[in-house]
Amino acid sequence: MKSPLEPQVLARSRCISCGARGPMTREHFWPQWLIERTNTVATGVKWSGGKKINPKAATFPLCQACNAAFGAELESPVKAIFDDLENERGISDFEAELLIRWLWKFEGLVWLMQNPKEGYSRAYQLRDRVLNRLGGIRSHLSLAVSLILRVDPRHGDAPLGICSINRRNAIFVSAVISKVAIMCFLSEAAQFVPSRFSVYRLLEGDSAPTSTGKLFYPKIGFADDNEAVGVTRLASPALDGFHEAVAESG
Repeated sequence: MKSPLEPQVLARSRCISCGARGPMTREHFWPQWLIERTNTVATGVKWSGGKKINPKAATFPLCQACNAAFGAELESPVKAIFDDLENERGISDFEAELLIRWLWKFEGLVWLMQNPKEGYSRAYQLRDRVLNRLGGIRSHLSLAVSLILRVDPRHGDAPLGICSINRRNAIFVSAVISKVAIMCFLSEAAQFVPSRFSVYRLLEGDSAPTSTGKLFYPKIGFADDNEAVGVTRLASPALDGFHEAVAESG
């Protein structure tokens, strides 16, 4: 799938997540576990302009503290969540929140790489947004997930791409990754989500981080990844438009 970024190795000594200066690690835009799961090293991923690159070539500067926090608090649990989703074991309310914050990490990296001279927000850094609990916006958010029955073997890999391109809003993200099509959005936009997806609205208030109660079991909505990519791409502009209008009005 096409991703909105040009491949780049940013030669900077400033953390893209928190703004700290000093020695940086070179972190992959796509986490290593996803690259391995989708077998995209062998085939490459489509980047801006349609050029295929090795996903390991897309990196960004991250301080050691953010690197460790992202790995422990996002990537490690989300990897387990994908295991549960793809094996139809369902996810908890807190795991749905984690998926939203994980998707927001990609949205934030896209914004910061495309706008390197601007901060992520006047209110907080990217690290704060994706590692902290959701707060008051929680009850206004929904997650849509559809499972993919099989991956077309002709491709030689599984999907790894983001379908949404945000300009002003920082809420809506859509992607097809491995055998999961996924979207996060304001609940008021549910009308634009295709019926192939199962939709879950986050509960009001913070759920316990240690809660393991499974309560969202997405359906298998796509026969293969070709369907999933096509439907998710077609649905994304309307959802993009809704959220951009909200951002412009607010």
